[in-house]
Amino acid sequence: MLTLVFLLLTIIHDLTATVDLHDFPRILTRTHNQTVNVSDTAILTCHVTNLGNHHVTWLKYDRNTSMFLPLTVGEQVFLSDTRYSVSSYSISTVNSYWNLEIYNAQLSDEGTYECKISNRRRSVSIKIHLHVQIPMSIQPSRLYVEPGAEVELDCTIYNVNTSSITWHFSSYNQTYHYNDYLYDIHENYQHEKNISKSQLIIRHAQPYHSGLWTCTYRRQRRSARIVVAKGAMQRLLLNNHANSYVQCTMSLILFALLLGHHITRRI
Repeated sequence: MLTLVFLLLTIIHDLTATVDLHDFPRILTRTHNQTVNVSDTAILTCHVTNLGNHHVTWLKYDRNTSMFLPLTVGEQVFLSDTRYSVSSYSISTVNSYWNLEIYNAQLSDEGTYECKISNRRRSVSIKIHLHVQIPMSIQPSRLYVEPGAEVELDCTIYNVNTSSITWHFSSYNQTYHYNDYLYDIHENYQHEKNISKSQLIIRHAQPYHSGLWTCTYRRQRRSARIVVAKGAMQRLLLNNHANSYVQCTMSLILFALLLGHHITRRI
C-alpha cells in the first residue's frame, strides 16, 4: 500500500513538474551589446512572457568575485546608489517589460548585466553588455586642400580632462616612407571646462599626407579623410556640381513619370 501511494505521489510530482516546466516564463529579449554616452540614462530592457508568480532579477558581473551579484529582485533595488532603479509595465496579460535604469551613467557602470528568472528547478537568463563611452567628435571629417596649405584637425572629448588622445595615420599611397608623414606635424592639447581637445596641425600639407587621420581615446575613435592634390578643390566642386545635376535630372524624370501617370488615369 505504501509502495502504491509513493508511486502515485511520484507520478503526480512528475506531472506537476512537467506542467510547471512547460509554463515556465520565457525571456524574449536576446543577449546583445548596448552603448550609451557618459551622463546619459542607460535603460536595459528585458521582455518577459508568462511571468506568473515568478520574479525578474537583474544582476551585474563582478570582476573581483567572478560572480553575478544581484542588483534588483522584482521592483526591489538592493543598491545604495540612487542612480539605479527598476520599472515594469505590461502590454498584455502574458507580456511584460522589466527595465533596469541607470541615471547619469558613469564609466564604472560599464560591464555585463544579466536579466534572470529562476526557481529551484529551472532558470532562464539573457545578458546585456553595456559600454559607456565619452562623447567625442572630429572636425572637419573630410578635407580637400592644395599642396602647401595648412591643415588643422580638432579632436574633442567632452566630460573629461585628459591628454591621452593619440593620432594614427593610414596612407592612400604606400610609396612614401612613414617618417615623411610626420614632417612638419604638430599637436596641441587644450583643456577647458571639462572638455579636452587635441589639435593636429600640418603646416605645409603634401600629397603624402593624403589619407585617413584617426584620433583615439581608449576604445573610441574618430577619423577624418584628407586629400592633398593640385586642383583638389576644383575636382570637389565639379563632383558636387555633377551630383547635383544628376539629382536634378532624376527628380525631373520622376516628376514627368508621375505627371504622365496622373494624366493617363484621368483620361
